[in-house]
Amino acid sequence: MLQVYTWEVNSNSGKPLIFLTEKGVEFDFHYIDVLKFEQHQPEYLKLNPQGTVPTVVHDGKVMTESTQALQYLDAVLPGPSFTPGKPLEKYRMRWWATHGAAWAASLSVLGWHAFMGPMVRKMGDEKLNDLLERIPNKQRRIAWSTAAKSTFTEEQLQNARDGVAAGVQMMEARLRVSPYFAGDNYTIADMVIFANAYSLPLMHDYAASDDISPCFIDWLRRIYRRPAIVEVFKLGRTPMRERAEEMISRFAAQDGSE
Repeated sequence: MLQVYTWEVNSNSGKPLIFLTEKGVEFDFHYIDVLKFEQHQPEYLKLNPQGTVPTVVHDGKVMTESTQALQYLDAVLPGPSFTPGKPLEKYRMRWWATHGAAWAASLSVLGWHAFMGPMVRKMGDEKLNDLLERIPNKQRRIAWSTAAKSTFTEEQLQNARDGVAAGVQMMEARLRVSPYFAGDNYTIADMVIFANAYSLPLMHDYAASDDISPCFIDWLRRIYRRPAIVEVFKLGRTPMRERAEEMISRFAAQDGSE
């Protein structure tokens, strides 16, 4: 059985969950609670020394790079293919899967500031500092300390907002040309970007709305109509699931009024 060690249907964590649900392949889901720093625990580090999520294990092969793992799994697993056959569309899929969510680093800053940081700090300074000290990699320890304690300046937060807005406009420009990022069909690139972009209209309406980015919103609406997307968010255990459910309800209400 395919093994998936990951967190929520969000960002890198969500990519294999979305893909495998779309693919219709069974897998064992091992929930790694990032908010409890379980990805830095010794048992998990034996599997993935980088302490990142997700980790996918297939036929004894351990994969820790999420986007590349999807491309591998699409080639070896049964079910519908989400990789284009035409060389140019395949190139576009790979380009957008790699670069299309580059703005997600900005989104991460805002997410830690508004959501994840406050949740992590509920455990108290002593426990939080103890967990941070257990992170073996010094650079990751510093990065996680900054994120967990949300020591971002207003300038950093504004730069992050600007980064998200620029990312949405980049996607908007592409989606004016074709309904999906690689072309006419839904591919891995759309899954990768959706894993980051699924709640942008709720959390960042200054960047994503019908007025500002209509093609992006239309793309998002079509993704949320997919049965696998509705199903996959049921795996969530945090308010991120509630955000997705709110988006599903919002688009369903709009569809009903059209």
